Amino acid sequence: MERERRLGLGREMGDGWRDHEVLVYHDLLGMLQHPHHAKVTPKFCKQYGRVGDAINKALLEYKEEVENKVFPSSTHSPYKMNDDDVDEFICKLQKQGLSQAASSAADAAEQFAAAGTKK
Repeated sequence: MERERRLGLGREMGDGWRDHEVLVYHDLLGMLQHPHHAKVTPKFCKQYGRVGDAINKALLEYKEEVENKVFPSSTHSPYKMNDDDVDEFICKLQKQGLSQAASSAADAAEQFAAAGTKK
């Protein structure tokens, strides 16, 4: 009788038979640096990097720039909408009952237009 093939995720399956082992690349690259994750990283996994630190640093920098309205700037916003497209977009938001989103979009369009006139 032929036995079933089995895929392991780091635990023995009772009889010790495993045909393949899954190694999650997050563990391999050290992407998750939360203290909880250190407790659950498989013992059979070797970390070849600690990219999680760089990822966390980059995400915190991004969050800070967005909150401080540094990003996105005109350098990173090469696409422009004409006034008719902006009005149509706002109208569609309102028709879908998203009046707060429509109001925010209108405010953003005004701010963008005002910033474009400053040199």
